[in-house]
Amino acid sequence: MLDIDLFEKLENSEVLELLKCIGIKTKVFKKGSNIVKYGSKIDFLGVILSGNAQIYKTDITGKHVLLEDLKINDIFGHNIVCLGQNKSPVEITAKDDCEVLFLPFEKVCTPCNKLCSYHLRLIKNLMKMISKRNLLLTDKIDILGQKSTREKILALLYTYSKGEKIFTIPYSREEMAKFLNADRSAMSRELCKMRDEGILKFNKNHFELLK
Repeated sequence: MLDIDLFEKLENSEVLELLKCIGIKTKVFKKGSNIVKYGSKIDFLGVILSGNAQIYKTDITGKHVLLEDLKINDIFGHNIVCLGQNKSPVEITAKDDCEVLFLPFEKVCTPCNKLCSYHLRLIKNLMKMISKRNLLLTDKIDILGQKSTREKILALLYTYSKGEKIFTIPYSREEMAKFLNADRSAMSRELCKMRDEGILKFNKNHFELLK
């Protein structure tokens, strides 16, 4: 638990003091279980310690849309509690067995009377993590801003390739369609067309960009 970005540049003894001061706790969730239910009260920040989770939102048509994929070190809940909301507009589900660190928002963001240097470091680390998540959301806006299904697929693949020709994305076909808010069959047909045109190769969630 100590080896995460939230505790960067903090000694183990300082982290233990924070655990006492703030009241941090962890919880293990089984695959498929809800970490956060839609409409539930949320007054905490969460950090994924192990495993993976996903954030979903139901749109006005009742469609389940995949918003974000959460992996180890990723933070969630910040965009809700920082706005003063107390009910979650999304659902967060464990993609596989995972452990989550929960931090009470008010205690994290309000240094104690001692103004401990390690508490201030914790806040700086937290701001850094929030900024990182915001950059990822910017990438998704760029992907979904593309006009056609093909353009959305290619934008997603180029984002996850990080300049490499051969790479893996964290989504199954169903999850990929939900992420792109696209019809799964139409998306699969477009992938096959691009394969036949020599643009890419793929095997499940493993891809190779040829052009």
